[in-house]
Amino acid sequence: MDFKTLLQLPVLDINEVISLLQEIADKERGKEKPSMPKVSISTQSGHVSGFFVNYSSEKRTILLCDLYDRNAELQYIQAHAIASISLTNINNYTYLFSDGKIAFMPPANEIPTILQLKKDLKNVEIELKDALDLEMAISFSYDDTPSDIHKYYAVKGVELLKETIISLSEDDLVKTTLAEMITTVDFKLGTENTVELKNKGLLITLDISKNLKSVASKTELKHKIEKCL
Repeated sequence: MDFKTLLQLPVLDINEVISLLQEIADKERGKEKPSMPKVSISTQSGHVSGFFVNYSSEKRTILLCDLYDRNAELQYIQAHAIASISLTNINNYTYLFSDGKIAFMPPANEIPTILQLKKDLKNVEIELKDALDLEMAISFSYDDTPSDIHKYYAVKGVELLKETIISLSEDDLVKTTLAEMITTVDFKLGTENTVELKNKGLLITLDISKNLKSVASKTELKHKIEKCL
């Protein structure tokens, strides 16, 4: 990260920053060695700092924590009282704060080969058959050899598709409709989130114009698929 890159960052509302911190914390929480953002918060009555752990939009409260000689320090801050907030330990997530102007660079160990990607697709087909008795051929379309980042996005797309189809199948009627109307699922990467049904084939485009921020959520993709059935 250099200073010229940092100059591309837009000004964000404090609430937007908190939402992004929550997104980062959720990503890190499931890792074996989570690396949470460190924040420094100024309020009307003072100053607090620590590692961001959680945020409740309902309670409008942020939880920070720290460890000193294995003793936990917890701090609860009312979000409406925040005057300013500064962030560190977010190098891997700076792109989230850039509104797509700073490119996301995935870790090298999370970039699959084309062969691995094809195996992932086949594994999803097998999982859907074994768990839901749905027979679907799933493929990833691309014109030229995908770049590393596109292969990474494709893996995320495979995960999203599996989660969405499983979620749709929780409704028996929808599951039956899926089995009757869809035999193939073909997805690609583009600049908008679209779903189209053609000749028992589901054609899905995932928007990566703003990195992973613009890719449809499971709920959004589920709704788009339901409209095609």
